[in-house]
Amino acid sequence: MSLNAPTPAPPVTICMVTYNAARLLPDTYARLRVVTNYPAARWLVVDNASSDGTAELVRQRWPDVQLELMDSNLGYPAAVNRAFALADTEFVVQVNPDVRVEPDWLAPLVAALEREPAAAMAGGRILRPDGSTQFCGSHLHPWCALLGSRGAREPGEQTTRVDFHSPLFLVRRPAWEAVGGFSEVYSPGYYEDAELGFAFRRARRPVLFVPECRATHLGSATFALLPQRSFMSFYERNRLLFIFRNYPPAWLALHLAGEGAKALESLLRGYPLEYARAWLTLWRQRAAIGAFRRSWQRAR
Repeated sequence: MSLNAPTPAPPVTICMVTYNAARLLPDTYARLRVVTNYPAARWLVVDNASSDGTAELVRQRWPDVQLELMDSNLGYPAAVNRAFALADTEFVVQVNPDVRVEPDWLAPLVAALEREPAAAMAGGRILRPDGSTQFCGSHLHPWCALLGSRGAREPGEQTTRVDFHSPLFLVRRPAWEAVGGFSEVYSPGYYEDAELGFAFRRARRPVLFVPECRATHLGSATFALLPQRSFMSFYERNRLLFIFRNYPPAWLALHLAGEGAKALESLLRGYPLEYARAWLTLWRQRAAIGAFRRSWQRAR
């Protein structure tokens, strides 16, 4: 081999978890396949027991994809964990079915992780359909869960450190496995990504924002279809679980000082019972929450 020969691109498994996404894939997944100009991509779809023909669509249109069918809907965190367990590459991507990527999105993420071997995760700029920025890497803050904010700040056009990414990210699989991946306590979804950010922070594994990667988030593929009260029942539960499982004492005190505003919001928006049930769930799980907090406090 010539001494000047370029280093081969490391293989990357590109995962997608689907659930009743047949209406989206002819746009998003077809585009993903066309514009992913990466020579060592491997393709994996984990279908969460869709009933709308999603699996059949993938099998017919993209027969080279490794398609794994779940017997039931595992929820998003567990299905992503399943996908990452099936991947046999060091680098693994998770991209949601409602994300439309821009050309040459993947190579800059891989290059960023290769330049910084300690880094665990990389992601780019996520746009709304109107072209404005939705996510550009999120920054954990004690009031994020109170305000319903993703903690987004404008990082500019330089690679920089953030706290976590959603809904498209590249992960170094050994780092993912070292912190246990997504916590399945958050099933069917929401806040598992933020807790992963805390886990990487505690493990001193940086998360990178890479501006050359861009994609458009079309909107929630699954949860937006639910009635508001059904959605809020698990959203509020997961929000409180995230806070009490992860916030250090000073953050927790600051957050609780403003939690009354959430109670008022739940009343005004018509989901006070869902909010109250979330607190009841928190009380019932207090032993497990305490054990989890002690585990990461001892590790620190």
